[in-house]
Amino acid sequence: MSKRVVLSVGLAMLAGFGHAQQTVSLQQLIEKAAQYYPANKQKEMAIQLGKENERILEAGLYPQVNLTGQATYQTEVTSFSVPGFSGIPTQHKDNYNMGVDLRFPLTEFGIVKSKKELEQSKTSLSVNQVNTEFQRVRERLTNVFGNILLQQENRKILAIRKAELEAQKKKIAIGVANGAVLKSNQLVFESEILTTEQKMADIDATIAGLEQELSLLTGVQIGSGDRFELPQEDGLKKEVKRPELEVYKSQLNMLGLQQELLSKENKPRIFIFGQGYYGRPGYNFLNVDFRTYGIAGAGISWNINNAVLQKNKEKAIEINQQMVKNQEATFQLNLQTALTQKQTEIQKYPGVIGRDQEIVQKRKEILKAAASQLENGVITSTEYLTELNATNAAELNMILHKVQLAISMAQYNIMTGN
Repeated sequence: MSKRVVLSVGLAMLAGFGHAQQTVSLQQLIEKAAQYYPANKQKEMAIQLGKENERILEAGLYPQVNLTGQATYQTEVTSFSVPGFSGIPTQHKDNYNMGVDLRFPLTEFGIVKSKKELEQSKTSLSVNQVNTEFQRVRERLTNVFGNILLQQENRKILAIRKAELEAQKKKIAIGVANGAVLKSNQLVFESEILTTEQKMADIDATIAGLEQELSLLTGVQIGSGDRFELPQEDGLKKEVKRPELEVYKSQLNMLGLQQELLSKENKPRIFIFGQGYYGRPGYNFLNVDFRTYGIAGAGISWNINNAVLQKNKEKAIEINQQMVKNQEATFQLNLQTALTQKQTEIQKYPGVIGRDQEIVQKRKEILKAAASQLENGVITSTEYLTELNATNAAELNMILHKVQLAISMAQYNIMTGN
């Protein structure tokens, strides 16, 4: 044995062991996709971002501390003299002040609480939006998985067909060699075998492309030898758990919180404050020495502009709420329409499959009789192929409908969000 042959055999063995055959189920792929799908990682980041923003909002409950300082020089200062009095201090042209300004809000607790609830609602919306994106991935996975099952079953039928054709070709070849059968009958089988092999090659290429798509969506290495398991559904799940509904719920919750926050922010705000300084001059301008001085008190502020615009802002929020509700109603209508169509499709399959089984049984009996007639020279190979094609078509239709039933049930449950 040459080195080239040994090398070729070795490479073939390595290729065979490079990917262990595995059984692939739709549920496993969906679970893998949930871990692998890049957008799903955004949910953790959205949650972390929300917590950080909440911590920032909590700072609004703490006293606001400002350090201030200034140094000034005046070209002139106030001076006066009183007859009979001496020792009146003279103001300095250079003055210095450095101190602390404290301000503690008394009415921010409710506002901060509403802002934190609004931030939590934003986080929930972000998470649900990612779930909505992954819902489309789940639907795509189901469709691709179902297509692979159909293609594989079609290939099995073609493999059986090819074996049947080769068996009949061998029988015909014996007759041709003995001069009892025309050579054209053998050529018909040889041509049909080539056509069948071509169809099988096309199916292999289609399956390879679909398997590559599954690998890209799930991060799972899928090979040509893997076995795809037909989905086993316990039944149709009626409860709708679509992430889009949670998106609409989060949007309405956010708008409600914005309305509540708007009402709180437009109320007067009360605060206490304190200011302490070191420098000169202080509040007593007659004292020109460096010293500490300060002031404390309470204050109130009210943004009149916000109060005037409150009705307009509330109206805008109400319009947004109506828009979200209309979007939800439209989605619900479209979803129920699609689910009804899918359910009708599912209900037709048991009857169709029952008739398929009867047709296949009768076709096999006809094909058996045709094979006997072909051996005895009663019919030609072309006539036999007509019966073989009809039998293959009947078997393919039965398998096709069985796979379609399983996939349709899986699609229905995926459509409901389960």
